[in-house]
Amino acid sequence: MKVSSPIGELPFEPRSLRVRDGGIQMEGVMGAWPAKVEIDADDIPGLLRLVLRPGVLGVLIRIAFAQARRALFRRR
Repeated sequence: MKVSSPIGELPFEPRSLRVRDGGIQMEGVMGAWPAKVEIDADDIPGLLRLVLRPGVLGVLIRIAFAQARRALFRRR
C-alpha cells in the first residue's frame, strides 16, 4: 500500500489487524514510522458507501477470486 502525504508517497506495510474497542485497528509501518489506522462503528456507513460503488465492488470481487485461485493452485 502507498500513502500520499505532503512529504511524498510512503509505503505502508500492515503488520497486524485486530478488533479492539468495538472497532478495527490496523498497525503497521509507514516509511520509517510506526502507524496505526483505527476504524470504529461510526466509520462503517461511509466505508460501505465507498466499497459498494459498482467499480470498487467489481475490483474487490476480482481481487478475491484471484486470491482464492492462488490459494487453490498453491495446494497442488
